[in-house]
Amino acid sequence: MLKVAVRTDASSTIGAGHFMRCLALVEELSLQLSEQNIKLTATFISAQTTPFCESELLRNEFNLVRMPSSSLSTLEQDATSTQKVIAQLGQQHLLIVDSYAIQTPWYHEEIKAYCERILVIDDLANRTHRCDFLLDQTLDTDGERYTGLVPEDCRLLTGKSYMLLRHDFVKWREKAMLRRKSMTTVKEILINMGGSDAVEINKLVVEAVRQVNLFLESSLKVTLVIPSKSKSLSYFQSISTNCPWLKVLTDVNNMNELMYQADIAIGASGSSAWERCCLGLPTLAVELADNQALVLDKLSSKGAIINLGKSSQLTVNKVKDAISNLIDSQTLYHSMVQKAAACCDGRGVKRALKALNLSNVYLRAATEQDKQTLFHWQSQKIVRKYSRTNHEISYEEHCQWYEQILKDPSRHLFIITERWADQSEVAVGMLRLDQHDKSYEVSILIDPKQHGRGLAELALYAIPDKFKSLTITATVHPDNLPSQALFSKAGFQRVADDLFILNQVN
Repeated sequence: MLKVAVRTDASSTIGAGHFMRCLALVEELSLQLSEQNIKLTATFISAQTTPFCESELLRNEFNLVRMPSSSLSTLEQDATSTQKVIAQLGQQHLLIVDSYAIQTPWYHEEIKAYCERILVIDDLANRTHRCDFLLDQTLDTDGERYTGLVPEDCRLLTGKSYMLLRHDFVKWREKAMLRRKSMTTVKEILINMGGSDAVEINKLVVEAVRQVNLFLESSLKVTLVIPSKSKSLSYFQSISTNCPWLKVLTDVNNMNELMYQADIAIGASGSSAWERCCLGLPTLAVELADNQALVLDKLSSKGAIINLGKSSQLTVNKVKDAISNLIDSQTLYHSMVQKAAACCDGRGVKRALKALNLSNVYLRAATEQDKQTLFHWQSQKIVRKYSRTNHEISYEEHCQWYEQILKDPSRHLFIITERWADQSEVAVGMLRLDQHDKSYEVSILIDPKQHGRGLAELALYAIPDKFKSLTITATVHPDNLPSQALFSKAGFQRVADDLFILNQVN
């Protein structure tokens, strides 16, 4: 059983961005572990939450421990309360900390004693931390921002490669890009200012759309997403009664679908900015808080958004003109689609979990007991597609091949094994080395359920040194682009359309 604790908060004032990026990371870990029948115990430690956040924890079967709100008054009180909770929970394999209120005095030795690894998620770079990893998903940022703010041995995970989006967004990305590519007329707008209750801004934006609609033959449809406890809920529900183009939703759990269905978005520049980029959704972006300014500047410079500036300086005319300009220019629209999508591919959670070293990969010699598992992997269509013999193999054929492999001293069959921090071990793939004169040919496959986690690359690095005294070759189908990228990344040189070589190590 892996155990993870998360210290973060959410409220109508601070929004839900901190909570949601932590949730994205823990959800992905839970998904990976469930595929290997390993249990995860995740506990969110919070002094403030929202009904939506609590429902998401309940849906995922993650735990919530509420700290007394008074613990927010000082770092010392917050740290003491957190330490008491973690002591009751027992040893944690990972502690995730995401709060602008937390800095170095908070990291008590008592806390560190209960946590094997500490990950801090930040984007301000304005205070010190004592952590093993620090993740800053700000576009184009680098580790230099944190010089002197974290220990020298802290590993920095920075930039767009580590943007923490829930896995559902990746699944909708390709579909969304195809939809926007063929889009000729803007019909639907999504308005979402995040988890904060931006009452006046929402009123202003809705009014701007109403004025735009006065001059359109067919009204723009608007979906407004606000918190269920918003002070303006009854107001907008009343407005929607007389405005059939306005739909009001609260505490939605299908934001990926809403972003897919929308043609443009009007929203804040918190964590949802990266979600919109992942789905290539052109956005008119508002700065609701000072910490969003950097995100706005970065995305605006890339041409991925239209920067509406600070919320305090926003006017109906400014929003109205921005909407009109965007819906009138197909060139601008499609340019923003491509530039937004280039800012975030949605795979940051997988990269982050790989970097956290919650597991390691090693090779063990295959045995008779692995025969059935290997047959199951090799029978998958996605595996057969690029195999040398891509016909559907029978179990009898597989057994005959397997027996020959185990008996042949020139062929070395390994099971790629993943060992997690709790010492759980799971077979995740196969690697084979076949000797041909003065070289070995490597073949590799990963359990299709584990694709996309970088396990094949780690397996190649795990090949015992004794085999690297000879050249290692890999034959890759010319159409198998993922495998070509794999071997190139692992240090192999491409010498033909279907041949890669790792030269012998002296």
